Amino acid sequence: MKRTLSLILAALLLAFTACSESPDNADETQSTAAPAAENTVPGTEDAAPEETAESFDPGLPERDFGGRTFTFMTKNNATWSDWKESSVWSEGMNGEVLNDAVFERNNYVEETYNIEFVEYGPDSGKLSSEAANAVTAGDATYDVIMPPLNVAGELLKKGYLVDLTQVDNMNLEQKWWDERSIEDLSIAHKLYMVSGDLSTLNHDATWCTMINLQLIADYDLKKPYEYVANDEWNFDTYRTMCATASRDLDGDGDFDSDDAIANLTQNENATAMLVTFGYHLIDKDENDLPVFTLDGDERVDDILRNISEFMNDKTVSLNYHQYGSLGYHLLTTKMFEENRGLFWITNLQMVIRLREMETDFGIAPCPKYDETQQNYRNVVWFVGSYASIPVSVADPGDSGFILEALAAKSREILRPAYYEVALSMKYLRDEESITMLDLVIDNRAYELEHAFSFGASSAVENIVLNGKDPASTFASSRKMIDKLIAKAVENLEARG
Repeated sequence: MKRTLSLILAALLLAFTACSESPDNADETQSTAAPAAENTVPGTEDAAPEETAESFDPGLPERDFGGRTFTFMTKNNATWSDWKESSVWSEGMNGEVLNDAVFERNNYVEETYNIEFVEYGPDSGKLSSEAANAVTAGDATYDVIMPPLNVAGELLKKGYLVDLTQVDNMNLEQKWWDERSIEDLSIAHKLYMVSGDLSTLNHDATWCTMINLQLIADYDLKKPYEYVANDEWNFDTYRTMCATASRDLDGDGDFDSDDAIANLTQNENATAMLVTFGYHLIDKDENDLPVFTLDGDERVDDILRNISEFMNDKTVSLNYHQYGSLGYHLLTTKMFEENRGLFWITNLQMVIRLREMETDFGIAPCPKYDETQQNYRNVVWFVGSYASIPVSVADPGDSGFILEALAAKSREILRPAYYEVALSMKYLRDEESITMLDLVIDNRAYELEHAFSFGASSAVENIVLNGKDPASTFASSRKMIDKLIAKAVENLEARG
């Protein structure tokens, strides 16, 4: 088995560097009144795509920067814990796949364009305030800032970020920039932060379904991969499987963290599952402006009631946030590792955190809501890393030049390295998860709500976690949401 998977991995990595992949999700951003548009879903393993040569040439002119220093401000600091940036800079080769890929990429760009690449991670962990202070002081030290999405939103609201669509040398149509992030995060057809192959953190921050394969076998259940192949991986299927997989292990008549609970969950899934089921918390209108459209939609109401009922049913679900700060994700991690959780819808980084788990586990995309939903959607949580350029730089085009060069080389070197790590025997344990990883990464959704905190998240969480009525909750929240949206748009328009 190990040799077979190793051969498959080698073949996949060769294909990654030599052949084209399926294109990223290029569908238009959808109204919340209907599920999102269709993506191609592999039906069978032998349905091979047509192979064409893939180019990693950024199309940049030859240029010598004369040894100039380019400084990236990132969250490369221990205060960010599991979400510390580690894929922007490396001190040198050490034999670790991702580290060496980062070093090789940076070394190539430094030598090709005669630059010195520097990363600065604020010791305080307060990236937002340090970036803001640099901009207000006119400090041109930082050529690129790579904050999480909520910090990018803070900087944008203050007018501190450059519109990337107007930056020379950046070609946002290239495959190394995530097209879905461009579509989902643009405002009035302007873009101030973008996700791409430059950092692996947004891969880590992507939601997926973790599967305990031992429990699948113990309960004699069909693997989710079969449901995916038959386009039957949906909420009803998920709930039906969960209904068979909880056990009152201590015999006290209650279901809690001492028992086996089928669906391990967390507060974030109140909103993440709505996005998974085809809706944006904050959508956009025909002018690419943010708009709140969840209210007055009967389908949305039904979905939220169903999510609420499922997440609050202690016989099938355990929410680690209900166990206080001592619970955190370590509680559900422990339960999953001890074969006391069948599924866990959470971020993809858990694949790496569970590397010591003895039991085999796999991944699948987050389930669709029903058969009418045409594509999978896996939300990217705000804790990732986004490329942005501060308005204080001397020449945004120079920042764009180096960003483009690094991103292109990342597509060639870093992305395959990430897949190699994620698919190795010490992380994912079955061959089917290789295909599933593509479905997870290639069907992502980004949320303007995560950047601006308009209030849609709070409303949805109140409905799902506290069992509130959708119609009345949205009605009481709408005025403030609309006000915050209007203020944000006004500020952006005032700054041009």
